[in-house]
Amino acid sequence: MRSGSFFTVREGSVTLNVKGKPGARQDAVLGVRGAELLVAVRAVAEKGRANVEIARVIAKSLGVSRDSVVLKRGSASPHTVFQVPPEAAARLEKMKSGS
Repeated sequence: MRSGSFFTVREGSVTLNVKGKPGARQDAVLGVRGAELLVAVRAVAEKGRANVEIARVIAKSLGVSRDSVVLKRGSASPHTVFQVPPEAAARLEKMKSGS
């Protein structure tokens, strides 16, 4: 097991701590804040819409398919945990280092 500040790499998967900001002006990964990846989406936090869009934004920024980004915990909270494929670890390392 290898751990970054906001993600953990385990055999076969990566868990990612995310802080969602629904109702934003644009969809974007805003960077790393503490132990979470900050993701803004235009969708409102209603009936899971924001979580669907957060997963889409994460997938796009990591270069993986939308179906491979899975919400694991926190569906009713702005603090969520997503599971992403192991090939995303290299891009997450770059995000961690700020490049």
